[in-house]
Amino acid sequence: MQTIDFDLDKFIRSSGRVDLSEVEWHRAGESPLTPEEVRVLRYMMDIESHTVVFMRDLLATHAANDPDVTAFLCCWNFEELWHGEAFSRLLGEAGVDVAPDAERVSHDSRYPSRRRRNQWIRRRLARQGIVSHLGTLIGSAVAEEDFVAIHMTWGAMNELTTLTAYHRMIAKTDNVPLVQLLRAIIKQERRHFAFYRSQARRRLADSPRARRLVRLSLDHLWAPVGTGIRPQAETDFLVSYLFGDEDGRASLREMDRTIAELPGLTGTRYLSEAAEEIAGRTARSPSMI
Repeated sequence: MQTIDFDLDKFIRSSGRVDLSEVEWHRAGESPLTPEEVRVLRYMMDIESHTVVFMRDLLATHAANDPDVTAFLCCWNFEELWHGEAFSRLLGEAGVDVAPDAERVSHDSRYPSRRRRNQWIRRRLARQGIVSHLGTLIGSAVAEEDFVAIHMTWGAMNELTTLTAYHRMIAKTDNVPLVQLLRAIIKQERRHFAFYRSQARRRLADSPRARRLVRLSLDHLWAPVGTGIRPQAETDFLVSYLFGDEDGRASLREMDRTIAELPGLTGTRYLSEAAEEIAGRTARSPSMI
């Protein structure tokens, strides 16, 4: 399936490791990262480092038969790996110890960094990951080609959320290297979102069945990006911190409008509803924040 509003050839030819040449790492201590920023950055690092597991699940579906999708995923996963490493380095340059091994990461550290942390997270998710993988296989067998539309729509929502979260982080921080790093990553995240949205739009427009399946899955199964990879309290904290004020709520409404433009999703407000649910939960358990 050709995606006419996304130049996949250009993306593949220009894809690569995120360019951090303009990041002034030596300024990491000028405006030290706040405890809230550290918590959010750990979350972002873990999610960006986890995309290979999402790709594993997707390639077990009918998506593996689509050359455009598989070509994109190869480049997407490589770029996401380096996003995770960029956050890892910033935490290291800022002098932040990260459990479980408190590895200190700097410009000359060996890659991949945070080996023990990534293993720790994935081993803790082992049973959940198997269940998720089996669910993906069953869903793909039942929905056949239309199952790819679900992944593309979820991917669009996750990439849009990530992209917007990085903009919100820029608006809230005084740490210069963090702003520079996020701006560099955002350039790549925009292209990731554009691909997923383009694929979702085409697949949803072409298939009434896909529209029904996507709407059903979003109504009953979707959750904010990163949910399940890290404890629910961490997801709740990130959403509350980045989207809990008026500017954040405006960003949520804008994201909802963007997703609602996809065929079959008119009138939906999944992101705002998720944030409202989290706000209610954190109000009942303020210690989570």
